[in-house]
Amino acid sequence: MTSARKLAGLSAVIGLLCSMLGERVALGLPDAIVIPGLLDLRHTWNQGVSFSLLWQSGDSGRHALSLALLALIVFVGSLAWRATEKWAAAGYGLIVGGALANLWDRSFYGAVFDYLSLHLGATPLFVFNAADAMISLGVVLLVADTLLPRRQ
Repeated sequence: MTSARKLAGLSAVIGLLCSMLGERVALGLPDAIVIPGLLDLRHTWNQGVSFSLLWQSGDSGRHALSLALLALIVFVGSLAWRATEKWAAAGYGLIVGGALANLWDRSFYGAVFDYLSLHLGATPLFVFNAADAMISLGVVLLVADTLLPRRQ
């Protein structure tokens, strides 16, 4: 197994564990202001996808979203498996780990537990969780892999 594949697998495990640990900790904490005017701890259950798009209130919609997410995980996992650059492998791995954590929530709770509310003063931006942060970090690593010069 190549070092890039090992890194992708390790990144997926780290992304999944950080996401699940963050959720368990947040479930035990009350809603609170973390950084005044910027970040709050606020418990919500998201039945849609990012930014609450494709909101689902029934089981058939939830199952369809879960199947679509599973297909996406398999696709990104295959990209991780084929990655040769370490930045890309780590990025794909974090995306897979975060997506697996969100799939876990959707499968076992019927919704994704979001708990970090980002806002600018009174203007709400979005509510997210550690899994979403892992996915976003993975995307940042993929962009960095694309923009950074390659070693010859």
